[in-house]
Amino acid sequence: MGSLRVVGWAWTAAAAPEWGVHRRCCRGTPLARPRAATSSLGAGQLRVGTEHGWLWDCRGGGGAGDYAREMEVAVRVVQVACTLCQRVQDSLLRPGPDAAGGDGRVHAKLDRSPVTVADWGVQAIVSWLLSSSFHDEDISIIAEEDDETLSSSDGVTLLESVVEAVNGCLVEAPNYGLRSPEKELRAHDVIQAIRKCSSTGGPKGRFWVLDPVDGTLGFVRGDQYAIALALIEDGEVILGVLGCPNYPMKKEWLNYHQKYYRLMSKVAPPPLGSWHKGCVMYAQKGCGQAWMQPLVHDFGKLNWHHPREIQVSSISDPISATFCEPVEKANSSHSFTAGLAQSVGLRNQPLRVYSMVKYAAIARGDAEIFMKFARAGYKEKIWDHAAGVVIIQEAGGVVTDAGGRPLDFSRGVYLEGLDRGIIACSGALLHQRILNAVDASWNSSTL
Repeated sequence: MGSLRVVGWAWTAAAAPEWGVHRRCCRGTPLARPRAATSSLGAGQLRVGTEHGWLWDCRGGGGAGDYAREMEVAVRVVQVACTLCQRVQDSLLRPGPDAAGGDGRVHAKLDRSPVTVADWGVQAIVSWLLSSSFHDEDISIIAEEDDETLSSSDGVTLLESVVEAVNGCLVEAPNYGLRSPEKELRAHDVIQAIRKCSSTGGPKGRFWVLDPVDGTLGFVRGDQYAIALALIEDGEVILGVLGCPNYPMKKEWLNYHQKYYRLMSKVAPPPLGSWHKGCVMYAQKGCGQAWMQPLVHDFGKLNWHHPREIQVSSISDPISATFCEPVEKANSSHSFTAGLAQSVGLRNQPLRVYSMVKYAAIARGDAEIFMKFARAGYKEKIWDHAAGVVIIQEAGGVVTDAGGRPLDFSRGVYLEGLDRGIIACSGALLHQRILNAVDASWNSSTL
């Protein structure tokens, strides 16, 4: 295979707001041509912002097929979703007499897990924007939330808050290069958008996988969370996008609670226009590189010329390596991972991070190892891993189950056939050491 070259997002000043998108990214040919401002929005075209056009280009023939349009839309959609989440989290954490009402309330689903307006709002926005952007195609989506709570007799006020949050972001969609609805969505429209995310996946066909707010506990506590969107085709993860609104640009801040980081940011505000936290990471299978860009909501507008390439750490000595594990103990074993860490020779304290930000930390080189070993009876869902896996792999890392096999995304909403647990590493040497340690320790574990 020849060398790979990725030209992230190629920026072009656009005199007209409409572009025709030509899906020929992986053959090194132009992705788009400006159209006349009076042209109508035809099949396969995207209405972009009036200032810029930004188009994904995975050149060199290494990419898995022809997915320029899908990548372009996915990153824009996740950017919009990050904006909604930031607004809801701000209302959740805002001090004052109205802090416990409206958007800021934390609710319990029927299984008693926490959920907020952001979970349903992001799912509705992503569903609507994907359907709008690919209006000539049959969009299939798997996502975590359903509408049962919103559609219940007790959910009327909650549904109103979701609708308000959704419309408040969709009206700004042109700022992200996406189309807004001609009129505000009604409650029925929002419910239908959420219901549309009911695909069951499988080994054939194309479907999107969404975790609208991965790490809701971190979200409601003002800490780390992620918006995760991936495209799966015939059982293979083709592209992944991770929105990490609270991810600090300085890795040292990952060791602090986000509330403390917020406080320190108020004491010593970052310089105007600086990129101090929040990003969207993305990668396409086979391109050999992964990328990161700042949030539009924080940075102001889409006006930078080059995204930042991300790569895994080059550390291969366990003594210097850092490993990530989930914060929650309910569905993972900290004691088993602590034993593995000791046997492999890891000396640094574990980095306990909510959500798929753990995958982001490894892809960006802020940590070297992620281990998760679920307790008996717990089944991993594909939306908790799909986007993160492809981003780590394209950034140069390795992700398998504990038996060294690739994760199987072709068997429905669960990662069926998973061998014991999930291991993600920055390199093959560390990965093999973890696999060996698991084999040596497993029979004596209580998992």
